[in-house]
Amino acid sequence: MKKNTLLLFLISTVYSKSKNIPPEETNLLSEYEIFPIDLPDDYCWTQIVINSETNNYEPCCKNDNTPVVYFNMDGRLGMEDGHYCGIKGYHGLWNDREKFIATKDQWEEFKIKWDSELKDDFERISVFVGEDESMVNFGWYSTTESNPIIRFSSNQDMSNAKNFIGTIEKYMVLNNKTYYSNKVTVTGLEPHSTYYYQRNLNGKWDEPISFFKTHDPNNFKFIFVGDPQIGASHDRISFAKNLQDVLTIPESTRNDAFNWNMTIYKSFEFIKEPSLLLSAGDQIDIACSPKTEEDLYLQETQYSGFLLPDLLKTIPSVIAVGNHEALTHSFKHHFNPPNPYTTPIEPELAPGYSYFFKYNNILFVILETNYGFCDDFKEVMRRAYLKYPNTDWRIAMFHHDIYSNGSNHSQEEYIVRFLRPCLTELLSKYKFDLVINGHDHAYSSSHLISFHQYLNNNNDNNNNNTNDNDNNSYNLYDIHEIKKGEINKNVNGTLYISSNSSTGSKLYGYDERDFDYISYYHQTYTSTFGVLDFKKEKDNDNVRMTITHYEVDTLRQIDEPYIFEKPVKCWSKKLGYSCCEESKEVFYEDQDGKWGYEKDNWCGIVEADIPFDTNPVVSDIIPPKNCWAYQYGFQCCFYYTKPYLVDERGSWSFERGNWCGIVTNDNDDDNPQSTTDKECWAFDLGYPCCSDPNSIIWETDSNGSWSIENNEWCGII
Repeated sequence: MKKNTLLLFLISTVYSKSKNIPPEETNLLSEYEIFPIDLPDDYCWTQIVINSETNNYEPCCKNDNTPVVYFNMDGRLGMEDGHYCGIKGYHGLWNDREKFIATKDQWEEFKIKWDSELKDDFERISVFVGEDESMVNFGWYSTTESNPIIRFSSNQDMSNAKNFIGTIEKYMVLNNKTYYSNKVTVTGLEPHSTYYYQRNLNGKWDEPISFFKTHDPNNFKFIFVGDPQIGASHDRISFAKNLQDVLTIPESTRNDAFNWNMTIYKSFEFIKEPSLLLSAGDQIDIACSPKTEEDLYLQETQYSGFLLPDLLKTIPSVIAVGNHEALTHSFKHHFNPPNPYTTPIEPELAPGYSYFFKYNNILFVILETNYGFCDDFKEVMRRAYLKYPNTDWRIAMFHHDIYSNGSNHSQEEYIVRFLRPCLTELLSKYKFDLVINGHDHAYSSSHLISFHQYLNNNNDNNNNNTNDNDNNSYNLYDIHEIKKGEINKNVNGTLYISSNSSTGSKLYGYDERDFDYISYYHQTYTSTFGVLDFKKEKDNDNVRMTITHYEVDTLRQIDEPYIFEKPVKCWSKKLGYSCCEESKEVFYEDQDGKWGYEKDNWCGIVEADIPFDTNPVVSDIIPPKNCWAYQYGFQCCFYYTKPYLVDERGSWSFERGNWCGIVTNDNDDDNPQSTTDKECWAFDLGYPCCSDPNSIIWETDSNGSWSIENNEWCGII
């Protein structure tokens, strides 16, 4: 029954499944026309790129007519004599900027500028969303301890500027230079306004002055993207090497930084005036494990590429932590998220990476899903709803795609057996409308998903787990069909969108199996972005959200729109009064509704759709003591487990979808430390035992009987 979690982590599906049809290579639109290149008749890409699964070069196909059975970003594979072979010719599918005719001039200019002046600027400013639409947060590195100041004005000449002073702390020393992390919050923003600001960097005011706009609170748009992952195109065959070699990490960072700039400028041009940019994680590629100075430097060049577009200085960003950012604290020091959750179960690894905010009539919750426990997610959700209960829309964003069919990650044990059941229940409980994910570098959309607590896995009463996929036995969800291109009114369930790569640095395919929760999927093998369009209908009391998705280069729409409509919650706004935020105490009631009183004015009371919970979540999860793996960006193992790997740092095992360091007892270096002293047969398999010996049996195998506790498998004693 148990899958080998080590293999699930180590082996990624390099080749897309055969039902994924390779894209058209002829009759291309002008944006995708490429330079001709002379290749020998026997040119074979598998003699240049090593298969990461076997760590060997694949042979070339002998027969020129060998059919395609698999393909990936670098080329196509056939099958001869029972073995994979490379199909001759060029069939690259990643976003190699060197090959495109349409952007050749801009690319050549960018290469020179990037190498000479752009890549090593680690002091770029990040403009981040504030606690609500009246605030904006700033973050940046500096090389001195001068006061972090943002000067903000409604006049371009800065004549009425107000100074906002923030906080500063030392972060790191890199290449003999000390970097400090600066954070400032600006308050008092009004809608329909243009502002101007300057940053005080190392004791000097930035030039030129930047501008910043706010928009109509009833009609506004967001851009959302997945996995820019700047630098991820390393080890790809490139036109820059005449298709005879692969890109280095610095070369791939430059390539992907250009493509990221292009995504930002094309999407802004298309949307005209977006209010926010949302990114679902993996902004950069270098994960830094172990943390060498060279890797930290390369990681910072990738952050430099991500923060490079000047347009990102004009609106706030909303950014989730991906698995590639998780091993260092650079994310924490570049960005300044609002309402950060600074007390997770393991604060050493994810300090404040989950957060929430309100923007106009939307509650956003951003979750850190690399190290977070279900109790962490429960507490963040509880705090978010308690502070902002009256919003019309609720949107969550986190990196891992829990309702996708991507071939690389979507069916991993950690996602299916931990994240999916925990988050499905929470997102249903708090009635979230939309979830945005990344991680798999392939676009998909779900049907409407809601949580359903089944008594056991043999109950077929409306249980939509009908696939022969073993993982589907643990999906506690109901499915409600979504209508595309039509208005979905007052729906039951949550829509999950998994975004494709917004730079095309890495592009993957899909799992060959059919999953009942999938509504649509499509891999364009190009950069893409999404749009969220929010409107308040003038002729009625309804609000509307429309979701669309586009290619970057051509601006072609790649999926039909998803349209949602519901009645506005804050009924008193049309009467000139806000809704109560601090209390539900009724002072007066009339034909319009119930009224409260706060901030020296009447306010409309919105009936709570979820009971308020004022009691913080208290977790009984206790991390192992003296965790030596924290310094490398990893957790320590919770349970008695055998090592899969031993290196100079210590002994390693695998839990919850990630490596963990084995902590040994002080008195006996051969006995790993555990957070429980029970005799548990499941420890040797990497799982705990259930606290309740009478737990419901979900499955029995040769090892024993299994149940689920704290959203994780446990052995029944």
